Amino acid sequence: MKMKKIWAILLTTAMVFSLCACGNNQKKEQETDTGSASSKEASEDKIKISIATPCADGNPMMDLVYYWQEQVDEILPGRVEWETYPNSTMGSEREIVEMVMDGTLSGALVGPSNITAFAPMQAVRLQDMPFLFKDGDELYAAGEEWMNEAINKECESYGLTTIFYEYIMGQEIENTKRPIYTPDDVKGLKIRVYDSPGPYNFLEACGGLPVAMAFSEVYTGVQQGAIDGLYTTTSNFVPQKFTEVCKYHTKLTITNLGMTMLFNLDTLNSYPQDLQDAMKEAGKRTEKYCQEVVSPDTKTKTYDDIAAAGVEINEVTEEQYQVFADQVSDYCYEKLREDVGSELWDKCINWLEEYRAR
Repeated sequence: MKMKKIWAILLTTAMVFSLCACGNNQKKEQETDTGSASSKEASEDKIKISIATPCADGNPMMDLVYYWQEQVDEILPGRVEWETYPNSTMGSEREIVEMVMDGTLSGALVGPSNITAFAPMQAVRLQDMPFLFKDGDELYAAGEEWMNEAINKECESYGLTTIFYEYIMGQEIENTKRPIYTPDDVKGLKIRVYDSPGPYNFLEACGGLPVAMAFSEVYTGVQQGAIDGLYTTTSNFVPQKFTEVCKYHTKLTITNLGMTMLFNLDTLNSYPQDLQDAMKEAGKRTEKYCQEVVSPDTKTKTYDDIAAAGVEINEVTEEQYQVFADQVSDYCYEKLREDVGSELWDKCINWLEEYRAR
């Protein structure tokens, strides 16, 4: 009898320990399952990326923003929630850049010269020198071989970095007063320019009157006669509807300045590494697509569309081009060399000479 009691006690004890062990294992399994679910949910959370630009929908430069976003989504499906603000809805280019700098926006597609108005970034300014680069091929080559690296080093000092560059067409002039074939034709014209030394120097060298004005106000400014015309990227004229208020388009590429996807450096570094890599890879794809497909197609279509809108196109000859280039270089190149620094300027001039001799 005594032995039966002992065995009963031992059996009861064993069952208690067994139940406790099962309970602990079940709890651990639940915790593991819960942890896995939380981890999975966290990995599937979309990262919001906000992008602003002055470019309107329908502008090929805006189309390239969407192309870049599509490439990121192709590399990492479902990882990003895009917030896109075209057509200056977040403010002027300068305001947009400042919002990127303070982290209000993740990034912005802007003309890089816009940050030179309040940040002395000299490598950026080289892109905006009148007649320094003859065409987009020279600009792309300079960027790939040395200039983009120099720009990024300067950007980092202001908490910025670049993701990709777009070059579609250079900068030209449309106006309401008269055809332009020589520097004398520019005299007295009030032309809106973006806030950078390049266009200011061109107009001053030719006797024109540069006028600073937010891009979003230009259409009304021309329409109401506050300005006689504008100096901007040629592919902007039709989608921004400037051809509705201008009469003459001068086919003279003055500067070969592209657009840059600027990004807040801290914001970019806060993303998972695979997303950072995807954004940069998508940027390379976008640059290639722009150079090989978008730029050639846009150049042909843009001039056709300008003419179809009823604007008279005045194309300068090579000799007339050289008259402009000589007058502008005599007026401002030495001063601009001092502004950007002789070392950087001379490096660019020497590289151009070497590149053109290839």
